[in-house]
Amino acid sequence: MSAPGAAGVGSIDWKSLKDQPGQRAVEELEAEAIALAFGAMVRALRLQAGLSLNALARGAGVDPAYIHRIEARAGKRPPLPRRAVVLSIAAALRSDARQTEQLLALAGHAPAVLLELGGWDNTLASVAELLADASLSGPAKAESREIVRILARRWARPEPKLE
Repeated sequence: MSAPGAAGVGSIDWKSLKDQPGQRAVEELEAEAIALAFGAMVRALRLQAGLSLNALARGAGVDPAYIHRIEARAGKRPPLPRRAVVLSIAAALRSDARQTEQLLALAGHAPAVLLELGGWDNTLASVAELLADASLSGPAKAESREIVRILARRWARPEPKLE
């Protein structure tokens, strides 16, 4: 086995993985799918809130054309927004905490609850690995998610009442 950082058979050279034929196309496709999901959620929340595109842009402090490009289903979308912009969009949408966390995650940012924990830990890694395990059946993943939900509800703080 090669020493860490040494080039050789059996070692993983992340730089060379990026140069694999088709890897760039795969990365671009993944980035496009993420941007599409983010844009779709922004649009769905905007429509649910009864806001026009211009009203959302005004509330978030961004150009209406930027929101239009985020929501676009075809063509060139802008890069995913910075954390502060996502939070401004979420606030303008009057999103609840869970919707805001989902917008952050779709834009490639760590959810605030994860940052409050101090970052990643082994328990979270175990849950994520379990739910991402391709060898688990759909029903087994659903059962695992339900167990986590039950535990979360057991010790959850009551949701604040919005008035």
